[in-house]
Amino acid sequence: MFNSRVYIKDSLQISRREDCRKDRPFMAALVEYAKLLILALSLGFSGPEGGPRALIEAWTAGPAAEAPRPALRPDFRLPEKATLCGEALDLKKRSVYERLELEFLRAVNQPAQVALWQRRAAVYFPFIEAKLKAAGLPDDLKYLAVAESDLRPEVISPAGALGLWQFMPATAVRFGLTVNNKIDQRRLPETLMSAAEAYFKFLYGKFGNWALTMAAYNSGENRLSRAIAAQGVRDYYQLDLPRETERYVYRIAAIKVIMENAPQYGLAAEIPAGRYRPAKFSEKRINLKKAAAWAAIARQYGCDYKELRLLNPHILQSPMSGSFTLRLPSQDVKNLAR
Repeated sequence: MFNSRVYIKDSLQISRREDCRKDRPFMAALVEYAKLLILALSLGFSGPEGGPRALIEAWTAGPAAEAPRPALRPDFRLPEKATLCGEALDLKKRSVYERLELEFLRAVNQPAQVALWQRRAAVYFPFIEAKLKAAGLPDDLKYLAVAESDLRPEVISPAGALGLWQFMPATAVRFGLTVNNKIDQRRLPETLMSAAEAYFKFLYGKFGNWALTMAAYNSGENRLSRAIAAQGVRDYYQLDLPRETERYVYRIAAIKVIMENAPQYGLAAEIPAGRYRPAKFSEKRINLKKAAAWAAIARQYGCDYKELRLLNPHILQSPMSGSFTLRLPSQDVKNLAR
């Protein structure tokens, strides 16, 4: 075991050498050396690796280089006030503030995802906003689509919910969409938008405020009705609900805060010129008496196979036969009805 006292004694014996007596700079350094050893003892260091030797190495190394200053981070704080669909969140309540901040921090620290939200919003928000306004619905409902699908119409959940607004098959049929083995209109943002509008109006008529409406959208109106009846509470923020539903409205509110204040958080995405625009297409009603492959139809209309499939994700049948409304990438199309 290392003995600090012996270490000092042996070190100081060097000073008795004749050559050391004649070398005053060396002697001055030796005195400082001894001071460091005594300081190490007084601080309780007992080993050469973590004690005197470490102090000596630090002393002899000279001044340490200045550590680089960390880059200034954006101000990741919630605003003082927050609203969703015209209804205020009571941020003075600790539980409300902390739950909103949790969802906010989870989302704001995913800059790539936020950038994709903004890019896809350039494609879908103008259409969604116009439809919501025409239907007399709150503009903030567009953020529900972000929470549901990240604005990806092709997304399907493990439970089978599909589309921009993530409708289950039964709910889609209930609100007028066709869902079968040939056609699934949930895959078209335009048709699914109409069903979403009807569903929002139905839920709001039943629950009377938008927080409960969105909660019911997530959990189902029957489950939410049972929770309200059992707990005697009609305030979403005070209801004991399944974990996903308890987070749901907060997540939508957090998405709104981030997307409306992206520059403040250093997350303003620059959308490349000419990119992320709604697809332009024309519609053509066709009647195929014989089955036709998608590749043959694409050739007939002078378009790419993949482009045609991307424009018509709702048509599941392959090969196609019968009557269909086909989306085509240009106005000038040939007549396939023969």
